[in-house]
Amino acid sequence: MRIRYCWRCEMDVPMLEGEESTIASRLYAEGFKIPEKDRQKRFKKLLDYYNDLTGFGETEPNAIVHHIADIYGPDCENCGKPYRTHKAKFCAACGNKREMKKLFLDDVRTIDMIYDKSMESEFDIVRTFDEFVAYINKNGLPNYISFDNDLGLGEDGKIAPDGLAAAKWLVYESGLDLKDLEFYVHSANPVAAEQIKGLLTNYIKHLKATE
Repeated sequence: MRIRYCWRCEMDVPMLEGEESTIASRLYAEGFKIPEKDRQKRFKKLLDYYNDLTGFGETEPNAIVHHIADIYGPDCENCGKPYRTHKAKFCAACGNKREMKKLFLDDVRTIDMIYDKSMESEFDIVRTFDEFVAYINKNGLPNYISFDNDLGLGEDGKIAPDGLAAAKWLVYESGLDLKDLEFYVHSANPVAAEQIKGLLTNYIKHLKATE
């Protein structure tokens, strides 16, 4: 549990984390199965769980599902209130433009093997195609992505989906606006590197031409 600002309540409230939120979600679902018109009786287990844990004294069951820390983005670097979603690019409270980390896709390399060591803190590293997709689905589109292509073998011993597959996912499946995306392909595979660069460059040019 930790204290965060709730956009629904317009105040700081105790927010649930991890297993706490899992338990609360289960109790909330169970409440709908109880044939009781009085909401506080119907969701008594949920209210008791939340209030015993937090000492807050919540009386509205629906409010508790908004008091889960992970549904919001990180705290704004300027005002401290959370971004309303993980994918938000601007703070709804102060208008601050979110400082997004750069993303480094590579199965073995470290940042300092491609960029200056002083830039390490600017990047988050993902090692597989699945990690790449999960990261962007959770955090939104980074401003900058550095692509490797060959990502080794998967757990099944077969060749893993590669950097080109990641680029294709961005273009054809993610539904994200890539118009302002900056990228670099650091792969040592020259053919695949050109394929990634060509796909993304042409798609971004198309987006800008149709604005």
